[in-house]
Amino acid sequence: MPSIINLTSRGIRSAAVPNGRRVISSAASGEGGFFGFLTTVAQSLLKDLFSKISQAITWTFTSIWTAIVVATSFIVNFNFNITDTEIQAQIDNSFLTIAGLLGQAAGKTLGYLACGALPTLGILVISPEVFEAIAPKITEELLEQLATEYSTIIYQSSRLLLNAGFLWLYGSIRRAFRGSDDDLKNRLKAAGANEDKIKKELEARSKPFILSQKIQENIDSIQGKKTKAFVDQAYQEFGMACTEAGYVVAGALDSYIYQKKLVTVVMGNSSGRIF
Repeated sequence: MPSIINLTSRGIRSAAVPNGRRVISSAASGEGGFFGFLTTVAQSLLKDLFSKISQAITWTFTSIWTAIVVATSFIVNFNFNITDTEIQAQIDNSFLTIAGLLGQAAGKTLGYLACGALPTLGILVISPEVFEAIAPKITEELLEQLATEYSTIIYQSSRLLLNAGFLWLYGSIRRAFRGSDDDLKNRLKAAGANEDKIKKELEARSKPFILSQKIQENIDSIQGKKTKAFVDQAYQEFGMACTEAGYVVAGALDSYIYQKKLVTVVMGNSSGRIF
């Protein structure tokens, strides 16, 4: 795969003149003029940026296993008796965090453009030779920084959206089956219950139910000390060993696929050679 330096340099040279030699005059010669040149270069850079982002967020067996581990941990530690108010608060916080991440991306982009791209274009006007010497390195570093930043933001935003979607779906399904907290209050009031009775019912309804805590409580309730110690350690080590083993298998599969792709690329490149 060509490097970003080669891609950028090729795009710049091809945009300048068909011969691949840079010729920039005050008249902005070439098809489309100076703005046409900038448009072509911008398209090439965006293409390279999207390529880097797609490579960073490509699904692999390791990333799939990571998603499974994260999802399992979320479910095991999720409070299934979370109140409707808490669900809405967590959803609101998720979107608030996403807004902050988008602002972070916008700030990074504007900062790189204002203090990186624009000064570089100024050098192009003053000295094309200096521009050609430094542009590839600057472009590579800026694109690497932006690609890393965008990939991280996409990953974090996706997790937040998934969490918010799960909370909304869970809350909607639960309300459909048992009604909301307000529905329970209205039913109790209609039945003549006093405020203390209503408060106790709501507290009982919202008593935390977390799988990991329930499992640990069952382990702690074991009477025999030796049996309890055995089960406790077996439970903890099983989770860690399962996670590590999954990463070993996923890594081996990713390595195998990478080697197969590498062989395919090498064979494809050598097929046109004459020995």
